[in-house]
Amino acid sequence: MKFSTKYLKIFCNLLTAGLILWAFFYLLPRVLRYFAPFVVGFVLSVIANPIVRFLEKRIRIKRKYGSVVLISLVIALLILACYGLGSALAAGLRSFADYLPTMTSNAGNDLSTAAGSLQEILDRIPLLQGIDLNGIGEVVGNFVNNLISGNGGSDSLGTLTDVVKRLPDILIGTVMGLLATYFFIADHDRMQAWLREHLPESQRTRISSLYQQVIGVVVGYFKAQFKIMGVIYVILLVGLMLLRIQFAWLIAFGIAFLDMLPVFGTGTVLIPWAIVEVFLGNYGFALGLLLIYVIALAVHQGIQPAMVGGTIGMDSFLTLFFMYIGYRVNSVLGMILAIPIGMILINLYKAGAFDTWIWCVKEIVHDFNEFRRIDRKE
Repeated sequence: MKFSTKYLKIFCNLLTAGLILWAFFYLLPRVLRYFAPFVVGFVLSVIANPIVRFLEKRIRIKRKYGSVVLISLVIALLILACYGLGSALAAGLRSFADYLPTMTSNAGNDLSTAAGSLQEILDRIPLLQGIDLNGIGEVVGNFVNNLISGNGGSDSLGTLTDVVKRLPDILIGTVMGLLATYFFIADHDRMQAWLREHLPESQRTRISSLYQQVIGVVVGYFKAQFKIMGVIYVILLVGLMLLRIQFAWLIAFGIAFLDMLPVFGTGTVLIPWAIVEVFLGNYGFALGLLLIYVIALAVHQGIQPAMVGGTIGMDSFLTLFFMYIGYRVNSVLGMILAIPIGMILINLYKAGAFDTWIWCVKEIVHDFNEFRRIDRKE
């Protein structure tokens, strides 16, 4: 191969890689947001299509009629579920909001007492006598107060105004999403036939393999994680209720959600909470929190292999790295989505999807090192 031809191919491959990365990280999110109703409709059709096939085979309902029945049933159940959960959640959050000032005051007093006890211990250690926990606590407290207070009222009012302004868009998007779901389900076979007719065999195989991989990894991961989260939530709820903690249902949900995120866990909340209770002298309460943590940790480690199929398939450092990238891109939602995306990228790498691009980079590095090498004998 000629040198010029080789580097022309390398340039084309790297340009293709750059365009794909740009399209994936910049263009694709904007396209998905723009066509959100159709994306939601496609996702719902993927979930509902097995049920429609069951109706076709077992009850002998035609696909188009089965789609109408299924979508109507889903809408009715969704409205009832949203109404029931919304009413219960609104009542609970209203009570929690009324109790929040008291809880904040009690927590502040407990932290001050615990800090005082810890300060007495530090003052007895020669090398740590210069640490002023009260000053550190004031700085942290002021930061948290400024973060919480801010312009909460105006922000809430602005959010409510934005929701009212966007109400027509929300209604139209909902209708479009439901119609898209129906057409994706009803015309599923016809769409597959069109793809088989217009796509080459090699591309169909590659797209099908990638589709199955994405569905298997993402759906399987979230399904397993939500099951684990439900089990951990029940354990935390029972434990916190036995400790007679107010709004145990809401606190347990927050801790269980945190436990669903890789790297984090129930100990992120329960262990510091238990340490504070030890400095307050509530040894029985602290022991109860640690017992809840141990049970939740043991159950998590016991059921995770069965539900997730071992671990999530990534090294701990890579998990942390992808979570940080996801957080920088889209906050907490990005942290959650970063794990399955990272798993897909790793599986694609193992399947050899990036071999050509890696070879191009290695060739550039190799030729550059050969070029800059100086033979002093010449």
